[in-house]
Amino acid sequence: MTKKTERTLLFLIFILCLSIRIAFITQKNLWFDEVFSWHLSLNSFYEIIVRTSNDIHPPLYYFVLKIWNGVFGDSVLSMRFPSALFSSIAIFLIYPIARRILDPVNSLIVLILYSVSPLNLYYSQEARMAAMNMFLNICSVYFLIRLEDKLSRKTNAFNNGMFYLYIISTVAALYTHYFSFFILAAEIIYLICLYRADFKKYIPYLAAYLGIGLLYLMWAGIFVQQITRGQSWRAQQTSFQVLNEYTNYFKDLNFGLYYHYTNLTLIKYLTILLFLGVVIAVIGLFLKNKSGKSDNSNALILLLTIVPLVLAGITSFKQKVEFYRYLSILVPFILITLVYGISKWNNKLILYSFVGLFIASNIFGLCLHYSFTFKNDDYRALINKIDSNYMTGDRIYVEPHYYGWLIEYYNKQNNVPVKPAYIRYGWNEILDSINTQKPERFWVVFDYSSVDTTKFNDYKSGLERDFEKDFNMTYYLAPTKVELYRFLNK
Repeated sequence: MTKKTERTLLFLIFILCLSIRIAFITQKNLWFDEVFSWHLSLNSFYEIIVRTSNDIHPPLYYFVLKIWNGVFGDSVLSMRFPSALFSSIAIFLIYPIARRILDPVNSLIVLILYSVSPLNLYYSQEARMAAMNMFLNICSVYFLIRLEDKLSRKTNAFNNGMFYLYIISTVAALYTHYFSFFILAAEIIYLICLYRADFKKYIPYLAAYLGIGLLYLMWAGIFVQQITRGQSWRAQQTSFQVLNEYTNYFKDLNFGLYYHYTNLTLIKYLTILLFLGVVIAVIGLFLKNKSGKSDNSNALILLLTIVPLVLAGITSFKQKVEFYRYLSILVPFILITLVYGISKWNNKLILYSFVGLFIASNIFGLCLHYSFTFKNDDYRALINKIDSNYMTGDRIYVEPHYYGWLIEYYNKQNNVPVKPAYIRYGWNEILDSINTQKPERFWVVFDYSSVDTTKFNDYKSGLERDFEKDFNMTYYLAPTKVELYRFLNK
């Protein structure tokens, strides 16, 4: 394959990848986490730092989203487009990483698998940090490999651009999501194993990690507080539950997140076939390499696949980790490992049979993704109901209050004057507000995906006793339900 053909095919796959991610990007509702991103981006940079320090994620993505929304607006298309762009541009870094251990054809196969990955597609169409985090971690790996090449020629690290680009991309990843530490751990383990016989070669990398540590120092205290505090709704997991999470992650990788709504018997048999392909790939990893592409990079790619998977499992014993979300950053490394293992059989029938099976399964997952029009917390029908029946003076109260951000976002987009009243201290304040404001009509939303819904029946009974119930409707949404009530003052 000529260099010109290689570049042309790379560009065509990039266009394919970007097209898949832009297609129907506004089809599904913004779910709560996306609206949380929007709501946070409305704040100043200082307020974003303060609020993220009380959350569980670092602030860089929200900075980027704030700047982006300030320039391009906050429509669904605008807010999701950066994720589609990050995911697609990553193609140009994944390819040279794959080329370290694969020939051009198999490297392009990796890109095709990546382009049609339904799990990657899902997070490429979401206004959250997953796609940006994946891109930054790919940058980190790419610049580490380039730095290793430069230093092997005995160049001065401090005069090398790759040294600084590695530091910047790694720090940016750590300021985007804490699971970037798992990628960093894999890189460090790789370097320790690579230079264990020559300690002097550690020195440039130690300098790089000193720089990373210094740049991260201002957030380190908050990081420790957040991981120590954890999240109250994430329960500890048993060994069986963690194993089940690995199994589900395997399905999510190949079918995306909508296979739960389709024929589960078909999914079971497809999973068995795909698992056979993984077994073939794993066995292939131990076969003698006949491609002539053997170097230390294969060890790095394997570590980038294995270390985060192991660390995520260990973490899950303390607090549940949704592998499909936080380990979506592993998609390119898993695909390189998969194709590498299968290709080492040096048998085109095996290679194209199993690669074809994985591509077909991924395309099936893409079709599932596009055939469903919702994400979690799809308030659109509820919002339309309120908007179409709005009268001047109406008030909206939402329990818990933060789900009111969903209503506020869509009302802002549609220039609807009614907004939810934000009650931040519990149900008693909602009642105080109703009694103080004395609206002629008011709407109340109860969201059952909140942490504590045990008192919702008492809340509704109290309202029905003191006010006249004019309307109620239940919306069955993923992951649970939402109830909408309208009351009149007696």
